[in-house]
Amino acid sequence: MHNNVHRRILGGLIILCSVVAVLVLRLAWIQLFMKEQTVPGTNFTLAKMAEIQSERETVLDTGRGRLYDRKSEPLAGETIWTAAFFPQEAKTRNTVTQVVYEEAESMHRLAAILGVSYEQLLNKRSSLKEPLLWPSSVGKGPLALTSAQAEEVSALGIDGVGVLPFARRYDGNATGRQWLGYLSEAVPNTGGKASPSGLRIPMTGTDGLEKTLEPLLRGVGHTEAYAQVDARGQRVPGSPIQVRAPGNPYYPLSLYTTIDKKLQEQIEELAVKAGMKEGAVVVLDTGTGDIEAMVSLPFYDPEKISPEGGEWNNRALQAAVPGSIFKIVTAAAALEAGVTSADELFYCSGQYEKYGLSCLKGKGHGPLTLAQGFAMSCNTVFAALAERLSGAQLQATALALGLGRDISWQAENTLGFPVLKPLAGEQKGTIFTSLLPDDPGARVQTAIGQRDVQVTPLQAANLVVTLLHGGEVRAPRILQRVTFANGQKLEDLPGHLSPSTAGRISESTARQLLSWMRKVVTDGTGTSLQSTKWPVAGKSGTAQILVKGMPRNNQWFIGYGPVDHPRYAVSVAVQNVAPDSSHLAVKLFGQVLDLLSSVPSGA
Repeated sequence: MHNNVHRRILGGLIILCSVVAVLVLRLAWIQLFMKEQTVPGTNFTLAKMAEIQSERETVLDTGRGRLYDRKSEPLAGETIWTAAFFPQEAKTRNTVTQVVYEEAESMHRLAAILGVSYEQLLNKRSSLKEPLLWPSSVGKGPLALTSAQAEEVSALGIDGVGVLPFARRYDGNATGRQWLGYLSEAVPNTGGKASPSGLRIPMTGTDGLEKTLEPLLRGVGHTEAYAQVDARGQRVPGSPIQVRAPGNPYYPLSLYTTIDKKLQEQIEELAVKAGMKEGAVVVLDTGTGDIEAMVSLPFYDPEKISPEGGEWNNRALQAAVPGSIFKIVTAAAALEAGVTSADELFYCSGQYEKYGLSCLKGKGHGPLTLAQGFAMSCNTVFAALAERLSGAQLQATALALGLGRDISWQAENTLGFPVLKPLAGEQKGTIFTSLLPDDPGARVQTAIGQRDVQVTPLQAANLVVTLLHGGEVRAPRILQRVTFANGQKLEDLPGHLSPSTAGRISESTARQLLSWMRKVVTDGTGTSLQSTKWPVAGKSGTAQILVKGMPRNNQWFIGYGPVDHPRYAVSVAVQNVAPDSSHLAVKLFGQVLDLLSSVPSGA
């Protein structure tokens, strides 16, 4: 019996040793031969997976392309300095107490820099198991430090606390830059790049330039800061905070727009102070047709998109009833058709003979020439012109002037796009919904910018540029060039024309209309603009609309300045205001032109 016990013990030892030997051999096999094999369901080897599982990382840069203004100021993808917190090194209890005492002064200073209490900072840091970029109180991103603050935080030398560069997509403020767009979570299989740990959700452009330029903006990988941690989530002693980047010298791409960021911000501020709630302001360079500012109200926050609110809609690209600014088209059509002249005499009694049309609230202008009728925006004069024209003539003239069709810059087979069109959300607008039958009542209403007519603020500003170019329509441009990350040029995107199959108006007609636009300011509906710093010219408009069954107005003023050497064309559309409201569009136009008068030439 004693021998049986010994045999059993010996057998058990042999089995145990065999199991241990198998495990040792298995581990050796894994370490020596299998560590470079890919783990099923991932793109990583066993060795890499082991390393990743002991890492804690935070994303510093998604790798998405940057958007800049015309002066290389960041619009999306600005690099900021921020405070980065990583788990503290593993220490004994006595050491922890000692470190807290020794770091107290530095932690108090850090709390002051971050704008929190010492207790809040201490509690946050002591419970940290994952890296943390200290959050901003505004928006979703981390807190931006000034250069001086960044240097001071680095000099404090607190364990696990450093200063790192972070690519902030947006600044957390609501603005009128709806043309920029916003990001949302990418659907599976879009080619978006996740971080090596698989914890990051790729984002994709959902509207504006973020969407239309998505193939160019999509990055090639994240840049991450990481450190090794133990099973308790504490940083391995001696483990430094490291940065891992894709290492591609060409990406992310840099995309340069025609926007002047400072000017954009100043006009946004003017619009808010003026009390504008809905509408748009567009500023174009008269020489190139480039978009220097495009402000849409109400403002939107690209980090807080509300689908039902609609603030993300770009009013500058959405068509609205234009009212009397469309009389520019009617006057052009009449002059081109030879059915009138500048000195033709009309009589306005305040009531047109038909179609229920009135003028100047029924008071009338009395006798006036066509030039005076344009300056005073007389409905009677333009109703009479409409009855001499056909619907086709009005439609063709509008198309020739860049209305009722897409006009923004686009190019075929460019940068990998079959058609590159940055402002893809642009609406065409309408002149007539139908020309059959050619109803005179419809023509009369159309001639004064009512009925079916709809124009975008971008088209309205470009209409002024077209007149300044003698009837030649330019395509408004918002994207001017693309470069690689190392500064090497990828492609320039030069401006071009946007001709119409309907042809163009003559230079003499364009000059005549420009002179009448000056008369609007000196002797017509825009006389309040005589006090502007520059001599300006333009055309006012008030369109009657219905919003949820209630009568409302769209107010417009479009024009240019300075008159002798035009630099800017501006359109202001104030939408959905009470019918008895003062004409805010005229006032805001003057404020914008005064602002533009302070911009140095060539800036």
